[in-house]
Amino acid sequence: MADARRIARGLAARIGLDENLAEQVAIVVTEASTNLLKHAGGGELLLRTTGDVSAAKPCLEMLALDKGAGMGNLEQCMRDGFSTGGSAGQGLGAIVRLSTEADFYSEAGRGAAVMARWSDPAPPREPPQEHSLLQIGVVNVCKPGQDVCGDSWGATQKNEFTTILVADGLGHGINAKTASAEAVRMLHLHPDANPGALVEFAHQALRSSRGAAVAVARIDRSRNEVVFSGIGNISGHIYGADRAAQRMVSGYGTAGFQAHRVKEFRYAWPESGILVMFSDGLGSQAGLETHTGLARRDPSLIAGVLYRDFSRHNDDATVLVAKAI
Repeated sequence: MADARRIARGLAARIGLDENLAEQVAIVVTEASTNLLKHAGGGELLLRTTGDVSAAKPCLEMLALDKGAGMGNLEQCMRDGFSTGGSAGQGLGAIVRLSTEADFYSEAGRGAAVMARWSDPAPPREPPQEHSLLQIGVVNVCKPGQDVCGDSWGATQKNEFTTILVADGLGHGINAKTASAEAVRMLHLHPDANPGALVEFAHQALRSSRGAAVAVARIDRSRNEVVFSGIGNISGHIYGADRAAQRMVSGYGTAGFQAHRVKEFRYAWPESGILVMFSDGLGSQAGLETHTGLARRDPSLIAGVLYRDFSRHNDDATVLVAKAI
């Protein structure tokens, strides 16, 4: 717990959170760590700093994930003053109060997931527009024993378009990271290129690297359409309220080495759509289908639960979730 608190404080300072927010981060991280140890028998605590793509502001995000008994009465756990083990905080209500944003998910017998997010300053959200930006949540975790994750991701949002790239560098470690990061660089170098062209750009740019699996999805909310193109084993699913998951198609090959003709595929983007993309660090069966109510949660929380339940734990793992704010 002391290490988690120290790391969290360091990350808060790195992105410029003020002392008050940094102390709130430390309290919440201590509370979440205590809950994992006392009530769930262990779990994972993930911390990351990011520039929020939808608001261009730095933020610190925490996910606490466990496979314990779950929270039987989430409403009760949300009340201030409620604690089942004399922990540092006062139940989930304290996490809500001490965070800029927070969200929770629990299933009896399958565990619990807690998300907290801090940003400074935290401007009020503008009212949703006709084509408001999508909110993007990501878990990006390196293979156990590695210092860096060989997977990378990037996203751009402009008007009604959201373009997302996920890349999985071959192997692990810094060389895999270099390859996948180069693919993401192509996205930012050519932000207006179509998905197929971006995959081609990545294929050419990675010729001097060890190569990577690369996939690009562009969501066009004016046409209610997703254009998808990929090489290798990056999976992509589209979910809607009234339909089964639509699985998107990637081609065989490795960007930077061998790629069959790069193709683009078009899919309908449903009302209240959710896009899920993940590397092969998650099992191929990963998805929202078996998690009641998960689709309604914050995209970072969705990504965390999918990582918790489907990670192979023997590879770099990335899962990205995009949905309307």
